[in-house]
Amino acid sequence: MSSPDVFDVYRNALFIALTIYTIVVMAITIWFGAKVLAGRDPRKRLLRLYLSYQLLTIRVRPLAGELARTGFWTLALLGLWWLHHQI
Repeated sequence: MSSPDVFDVYRNALFIALTIYTIVVMAITIWFGAKVLAGRDPRKRLLRLYLSYQLLTIRVRPLAGELARTGFWTLALLGLWWLHHQI
């Protein structure tokens, strides 16, 4: 039986570590944000109202170029990943 490729082990370990890190950081951020926005304080109610207004009235037109560029680079990355697995 051949030994595993060191690069594959490194790549998989890095992927798993970064995935776990991302999930933990997002969970902590969501928990902290919910804790900050909770309560009946008038200032917190105003902050919740302001944030909900900002989320509901987001304008996509000014962001269209950035969204297109992000989509292009995402497709390019997926294409490279697909080509990498074809080798």
